[in-house]
Amino acid sequence: MPTRSSVSTGHPPVQPGHDTLDLARELEGEVEGEVRFDLVSRLLYSTDASIYQILPVGVVLPRSEEDVVATVEIARRRRVPVLPRGGGTSLAGQTVGPAIVIDYSKYMRTLLEVDAERLSARVQPGIVLDELNRGLAGHGLMFAPDPSTSNRGNVGGALGNNSCGAHSLVWGKTSDNVLGLRTVLSDGTMADLGRLSAGRIAAMAGRDGLLASIVRELTSVGVEYRREVEARYPKVSRRVSGYNLDKLPPVTGGELDLAEFVVGSEGTLVNVTEATLRLVPVPRRRALAAVHFADLIESMEATVAALELGPAAVEHVGAMILRQARDNLEYSRMMGWVQGDPEAVLLVEFVGHSEAELCDRLDRLEGRMRRAGLGYATTRLTDAADQAKVWAVRRAGLGLMMNAPGAEKPLPFVEDTAVDPESLPEFIRRFDEIVREAGTEAGYYGHASVGCLHIRPLVDLKRRSGVDRMVAIAEAVSDLVLEFGGSMSGEHGDG
Repeated sequence: MPTRSSVSTGHPPVQPGHDTLDLARELEGEVEGEVRFDLVSRLLYSTDASIYQILPVGVVLPRSEEDVVATVEIARRRRVPVLPRGGGTSLAGQTVGPAIVIDYSKYMRTLLEVDAERLSARVQPGIVLDELNRGLAGHGLMFAPDPSTSNRGNVGGALGNNSCGAHSLVWGKTSDNVLGLRTVLSDGTMADLGRLSAGRIAAMAGRDGLLASIVRELTSVGVEYRREVEARYPKVSRRVSGYNLDKLPPVTGGELDLAEFVVGSEGTLVNVTEATLRLVPVPRRRALAAVHFADLIESMEATVAALELGPAAVEHVGAMILRQARDNLEYSRMMGWVQGDPEAVLLVEFVGHSEAELCDRLDRLEGRMRRAGLGYATTRLTDAADQAKVWAVRRAGLGLMMNAPGAEKPLPFVEDTAVDPESLPEFIRRFDEIVREAGTEAGYYGHASVGCLHIRPLVDLKRRSGVDRMVAIAEAVSDLVLEFGGSMSGEHGDG
């Protein structure tokens, strides 16, 4: 489908005026759902969780697949970009733009079918991740990707940015948990995307239609650029920036999974109207260790050591979040697990079948840390209610940091860099030097287990000096990431 950028379509987006009124009237005549072109609605959809604000042309809230098809067809005929959106939790401006925003979160949010035997579910894109998992709980199943925004983020957003979360170490990214997608292409035609065998690809070679053309082009790109892709794509698990060119068949006659390919494309390739998701059994038991550190880099060294024990998750929580949580009325009541005033805490989770098994894993972790001289205290949590308090603080990390007093705020412009976990201690040391040399500090938290931390330098964007500082830090960090063979974004498909 058309992208957010007017450059990609070759035509500037429709601006407010007579053409916009005609566009709104045509949409109202074809769409059963809501069509909102008033200024208040456009302002509401001009922001997301990023630092950007861009007024959309208008907003459509579809009630059905037919509404989406009608919107795309009208937009194509009028040469207006379209932009799918769910909860608006995107951190790099992916859900704002001068386009017709298609918001799936109000009406197209149903869990359509659960196949417990085949470990799969069919869902509409607007369903919130936590609502989906509540619907699956009775079957003892869950959709594994668990970003911290799961209480408001939609499945469509997870597909758009290839969401991962705390447990991707075990269950992978969203692209690893998608079996098929029902989509609307840029010409308004429907396409069911999934795995194509070499025989199916060959059979499509002589067919007409946009989907056949797409398959021919993708297989050609995969073969022609295989050496460049192999040489340039970062060899880290959390490489989700840009398109998944590394998933294209590198040789003629290979298979192609179109569903896997479009995950992470941030709505620039297709509109998803339905997804078939892979499910996993809910773990029987969990145990959590909160390992405390007086030094940031020491916590990175401990991450490497903890990974040797096969945890399900290793999450980093930095001092900025912990101090803000203590000053917050709600979260201060959940902080009994914190000992002293740590600069960082690692949350190391194990899953297993029995309490004895998990206690043994916790013993081994504590022994490993003690022998290496890492950390000054460990809190063990085997009760589910106690663990829930810890995870609640971790999930609230972004909101807690943004409550920091003053004009300078922790902002997401180098937020999800990802490197090999083995490189984390030196990479974070160099990253922190860049931030401090720029005359500021940063909040640290995130997925240490896979080398992907949410790092937010404090910047005041209301001042020119703050904007200049942001640019300088971003350029230096970009060079650093390249030096370490990492990815500028290990958490969403920007780029």
